[in-house]
Amino acid sequence: MAETNYRTDRGSEPKREHSEGIMDQVSELGERAGTMAGELGAAIKERPYTTLAIAAGLAFAVGALWKLGQQRRPQSRLDAWLAQLPELPSRENLLPRRWR
Repeated sequence: MAETNYRTDRGSEPKREHSEGIMDQVSELGERAGTMAGELGAAIKERPYTTLAIAAGLAFAVGALWKLGQQRRPQSRLDAWLAQLPELPSRENLLPRRWR
């Protein structure tokens, strides 16, 4: 087995080109985010009620999805039927005391 030295600079040029390409993409992404933020700010100033309605709708949707995720198990038909019945007295209280 041949020994390898991982600290050598062999093949460093492709790495630099790759990192420069990544940095270009990151800077382009930053410019796009800045542009979108400016457009979003202008849209909020032009239509504040529409923006508020959209935010409320998104909050409702997120809350509904969160609530759906909180359910542990679906309610069975028997559980739903029992929930609709009035509370029944216990066995001990069904008959008057003098009849026991």
